Amino acid sequence: MSKQNDETLYVIHYIDDRGIRYFEGVTNNFDAWLKENNEDLIMEEDADAFEIKAIDADDFDVEEVEISYFEGGK
Repeated sequence: MSKQNDETLYVIHYIDDRGIRYFEGVTNNFDAWLKENNEDLIMEEDADAFEIKAIDADDFDVEEVEISYFEGGK
């Protein structure tokens, strides 16, 4: 087997104000995920009825996972 390449994935858990962790997902680009998640949040909320606060990166526990891909050989 020969090694093809490596990739870093990020396992994301949201931590609420009581310290409870909730699994949110896995991504290969946490910054893009956070931006998209905040855009979705704003679209879901009624801006006239609620004060919308963007979710900050500090609200999440993010674990890096290194993935290595190998090409199978005969």
